[in-house]
Amino acid sequence: FMQEQAAIFAHFASDAVPVELATQVAFVLSRVFQRTPNAKEVERGVRFAAELRDENQLSHEAALEAFCLVALNLNEFLYLD
Repeated sequence: FMQEQAAIFAHFASDAVPVELATQVAFVLSRVFQRTPNAKEVERGVRFAAELRDENQLSHEAALEAFCLVALNLNEFLYLD
């Protein structure tokens, strides 16, 4: 179920913002956190997705989908304060 939702989320992010990875990561995090992500959070997301693309030869879309799966499993998304 979560992988399906991550795929839908990645497609939504791709449609909503330009192809630039940093912009897409910031968009995904802002939707998950319901706040503006800080620069460090965006940088970590970009680094994660870029490593998936570069070291594991994933496509941009597959790397973004994997990042969305991680984002949907972040503690800040799963638990309310």
